[in-house]
Amino acid sequence: MSRIAVLGPPGTYSEEAARSCWPDSRDFMFASDISEVFAMVVKGQADEGLVPIFNSCSGSIGKTMRGLINHDVYITGQLILPVRHCLMAREPLRIEEIEVIISQPEALLQCENYMTQQVRGARKEIVLSTGQAAVFVKQEKRKAAAIGSRNAAGFYGLQIIAEGLEDDKENCTTFINIKREHLTKGNKITVLFGVKDSPGTLYQALETFARRGINLTKLESRPGGFPAGGYIFYVDIEGGAGEPEINEALQELSGQAAFFKYLGSYS
Repeated sequence: MSRIAVLGPPGTYSEEAARSCWPDSRDFMFASDISEVFAMVVKGQADEGLVPIFNSCSGSIGKTMRGLINHDVYITGQLILPVRHCLMAREPLRIEEIEVIISQPEALLQCENYMTQQVRGARKEIVLSTGQAAVFVKQEKRKAAAIGSRNAAGFYGLQIIAEGLEDDKENCTTFINIKREHLTKGNKITVLFGVKDSPGTLYQALETFARRGINLTKLESRPGGFPAGGYIFYVDIEGGAGEPEINEALQELSGQAAFFKYLGSYS
């Protein structure tokens, strides 16, 4: 059976996504941080990992993006998980009694309107995962509440005070499978490429695809840290690795980009 690393502790949305991907798996290897999931896969401690990469409300997950840039792993699949946030506590507190709310940054950002309108007097405390937030609240002596999933509340025996905290009721998170080996088949390709911050460089890179009629379904940038400045782009390409036009475009792009990394073909 595969050894699968996910962000822990139990009760995270990562675990929920993993159980959707591997319903027959009883045990997962829980990492304390997303960067540790990458490390476990790279070192061979886990056969594969599952990490969040994008949320429809709060955007890309920076630690996952950095992991893809810095580690020799490939994307082998993806899952989109609806995310419904709950406010939970050790005892059934009234909203106005809550002194502190604990969760991880993306979850707090996804519930920004609720935080502003309903619990504006409560302090925010940041942890590494929604599962860890539930653990902390379980041990708290203060009038504290966590933002996380209904599964986390049930696992740790917490009382649900409110549900549906997310600003966007269509809130969802995309998770990706990562492995040390890449697949040879799929209907989507993901690459990273970097260009220096100078006129025309991004146009030249994208023209490589436009000239061949290749569709890009996602394009996102982040600072690349090149000596002369520049950006790294995360790109999803419609099509498989065996298509000649795509192979030609990737070969051309790899030759002209300041940085290039193939992350795999998958479905």
